[in-house]
Amino acid sequence: MFVARVLGFGLCAPGLRDFPTFVRWLRDASQLLPAGRSAQPSAAGLAPTERRRAPHAVRLAVDVASQATTNGRGAVGAVFCSAFGDMANTDVILTTLAHAPLEISPIRFTHSVHNAAAGHWSIMAVSHAPTTALACGREGVGAAMLTALLEADRGHEPQLLVCSDAADAGALGDAACCDSDFAVALLLGAEHGNPGAPLLRGAVRMGQAQAAPPRDARLRPWWEGNPAARLLPLIEGCLQAGQQGFTLPLGSGTLLAIDCEAPN
Repeated sequence: MFVARVLGFGLCAPGLRDFPTFVRWLRDASQLLPAGRSAQPSAAGLAPTERRRAPHAVRLAVDVASQATTNGRGAVGAVFCSAFGDMANTDVILTTLAHAPLEISPIRFTHSVHNAAAGHWSIMAVSHAPTTALACGREGVGAAMLTALLEADRGHEPQLLVCSDAADAGALGDAACCDSDFAVALLLGAEHGNPGAPLLRGAVRMGQAQAAPPRDARLRPWWEGNPAARLLPLIEGCLQAGQQGFTLPLGSGTLLAIDCEAPN
């Protein structure tokens, strides 16, 4: 069993620019789910030149990472996960390659690699700690959570988990449908860290994960339409006092079972 506490949160989605805004929205049952496909990440921590160059998908991931690592916790290990990578950037590169291959932008190519967001965050945070970039399709969230839990449970520095996917673009949308932007980040620390923080206990088990949708039905379109939003039920659990159980698929007939115990 792997144990960690959630020391920080970050979230960015259409109409909800940060985690405190999301919490206020969630607690107001009269509010509808914000419309639109695109979020508006600030990524304020990036240098102005890098912020202009970085594609939308990178700014989305870096923004939630910054939210979760406030209070001077920048230089920590990190796990970045995206099911499909930067589809908009990849679509532009492939389209250019098909019609005018000599016009492919080196900057676009640099940002097409899967660890682009992790690299930008490491530079911004002046962090020399190890980072991992995962691409496991729609089952990536479970693998990313397991990786971060393993590192946090070892008693090392806190581990940052970032799951983000931007809305699909171009022909790639037919193969990897992603209805809207969504990104979430958790900062996981050792069990003995902050006794007032939500406690997660994870274990790998055999079986097929039965992923339950969010309790708040308003969140279901995001949960269904963006792989990163599969963490929404766990976020709800961290915000509601008591103990709840969750499962995330890992592939090959295995799953990650998580018990979340949130303080009163």
